[in-house]
Amino acid sequence: MKSGSKIIVLVLLLSFTACTSHFRMTTRVHRDGTVERSVYAFADSAFRAGDRSTTPFLFLLDANWQVTCLDSFELFDSFGEKQKVNVKVSRSLKGTEDMLFFTPKEEWMRSLVAPQEKLEKHFRWFYTYYTYSCSFGEITEKGPVSMDKYLTKQEQRLLFQGDLNGCVDMNGIELSEKLNQLTTQFQQWLYQTQFELAYGVVEQFLDALPDTVRLSQIRRDKMTVFAHDKTLKDKPDCSPEYICKLLDEQYGGDFFTEMYKARGEAMDKEFEKRGRIVELFANQIKFELAMPGKLIAANTQLTEDNQLIWKVDGYRLLPGEYVLKAESRTANVWTFWLTGVLLLFIGYVLIKKRK
Repeated sequence: MKSGSKIIVLVLLLSFTACTSHFRMTTRVHRDGTVERSVYAFADSAFRAGDRSTTPFLFLLDANWQVTCLDSFELFDSFGEKQKVNVKVSRSLKGTEDMLFFTPKEEWMRSLVAPQEKLEKHFRWFYTYYTYSCSFGEITEKGPVSMDKYLTKQEQRLLFQGDLNGCVDMNGIELSEKLNQLTTQFQQWLYQTQFELAYGVVEQFLDALPDTVRLSQIRRDKMTVFAHDKTLKDKPDCSPEYICKLLDEQYGGDFFTEMYKARGEAMDKEFEKRGRIVELFANQIKFELAMPGKLIAANTQLTEDNQLIWKVDGYRLLPGEYVLKAESRTANVWTFWLTGVLLLFIGYVLIKKRK
């Protein structure tokens, strides 16, 4: 898959199941405040044989992680799709202390890989309350064009996180039209972002040549070239090679096409490096949470086998942080007994006094 096409296919909310890595992450909060975490993935034979350099996980596996190879493979339901997993890594932490489960393999992966987690445990005589939160950070490396230019923050939250605030009075048809409009605006942002990234690569490689006149020209005429690019808006596939074609059409001749023929491989690598954040969109997490006692509140309606379920992926992190929340309580049985004994004792004392 070419790097330019890769960005389009992954980011445009199209079907890219074959390119997606599916992870199952289970989190169990125990009454004593211990948090048990397991992550499931599908690994190759080398990893299962002990070669950790081929890890399918996006975080580093240190000595604190226990690695388990499953017999053959297991299937799990990833939001309507059956996915295979054959390895599991697990560890536990004291939830009331710092819960730093993950160290991302690369710093730019941190938003999706290393959420900020917090567990609060409060004793309230008859009940002990547990409040858990897991905050996945906003993806900040979105390219040279601000998404706010095309979509408001509220529109971004609607399109990527399903936040319906502001749409409560809409019927299904109106909501569908609104989403179609927002998708078009998102595509417009994406077109310009791709264009800017690819154009920047051409500028970088042209800057290495002694021809400063051409460099000044293309910097001056960048938005003119973008405005005249009708093909880009009909066929969203922009790469350094395509930019070179546009520039030759703008100025005549084949200077830029020949430059790409000579340095194309290096230009494509640089383009892919600049758009590396797209790799986050090729990963999807099924986040499962089991809370102790009776569930009081949660910001998800999805449940499975008495566990809360959230879907986490790169899209949900585009507008801002994505927070998972849940609260539960457990009964302190001994306090009921003690209260009963105290009430009986007080009653006995009062009766004795009356006599």
